[in-house]
Amino acid sequence: MAQPLVVQAAKLFLVDLVGGVLGFPVWWYSKGVVRWSRFMWDWYETYRATLAVDVWVKNWFVPMYGSYDIPGRLISFFMRTVMIVLRSLLLLLVSCLMIIIYCIYFILPPIVVVAIVYNAYGLFL
Repeated sequence: MAQPLVVQAAKLFLVDLVGGVLGFPVWWYSKGVVRWSRFMWDWYETYRATLAVDVWVKNWFVPMYGSYDIPGRLISFFMRTVMIVLRSLLLLLVSCLMIIIYCIYFILPPIVVVAIVYNAYGLFL
């Protein structure tokens, strides 16, 4: 027996509404975490490749600009040492910030729910 269009639309709306509201936390903490983790890892890998600390370490004792005399070697060594230290510190700083941003992902939905409840409660006073 065919149902009226209004009944079908109401069922579809309620299923989408209830399924969306109740299904969102499940998605956020399952598939959403996987997507967020991949995104954060790709972001880290891109930034790590941009800083290229491993390339600087690999070429640490290679003289820059083909200058094989003693002053050229010393300047190259100290310059690369400074660059390795600075780039490593920058990578560490970015890693710490990314960990903080990653953790915010987990506490964001409860904060939003508390804010909604708090403002809704104030609305009814």
